[in-house]
Amino acid sequence: MNILYLSLKIHKGVVFVERLYPRFIVIHHTAGFDVPALTIDGYHAKQGFGVKITSPKPLVEEYIRRGFRRTDGGVIVCIGYHYLIRTDGSVEKGRPDFIRGAHCVADNMNFKSIGVALTGNFCSKDNPRGEKGLTRPSKAQVTSLKELVHHLMEIYQIPRENVLGHKNVKNAATSCPGDRFVFEL
Repeated sequence: MNILYLSLKIHKGVVFVERLYPRFIVIHHTAGFDVPALTIDGYHAKQGFGVKITSPKPLVEEYIRRGFRRTDGGVIVCIGYHYLIRTDGSVEKGRPDFIRGAHCVADNMNFKSIGVALTGNFCSKDNPRGEKGLTRPSKAQVTSLKELVHHLMEIYQIPRENVLGHKNVKNAATSCPGDRFVFEL
């Protein structure tokens, strides 16, 4: 199954849909404690990252059951990542894969990548002693990350060299996912 990203362009009053196939996976840390996707959704709502999802209906109903904000004819999803990996290794769905991300503006990655975040702050400068969450990914997180990344690579035919840490994206001004994050496929 091919799931595509959507982007809208308006030309002479007509809306055109551009479909951009995800070609990258961008890995992040949340720079904070182990919290659920719904909590991060609240943080990202304050930054204006919300998108309204109106279909398919079972997907809308799933997000509403999970506690995301219901709106007329749909649900608002604000979390910028597509997947969140918790300390225990559980993987929580963020944005649907077919929705543009809100996780990496550098090199226009929000339009051409899947964003995966691990809870924790893996930056030794910002979180030297763990006051801001895990200092390194847990073994369970690394195991789940490998499984998820391989799964996404297979579905979207993403080559290994297109799996990047946020800081490795061209023109990204960040240390995310931190200097303590070491990941090998």
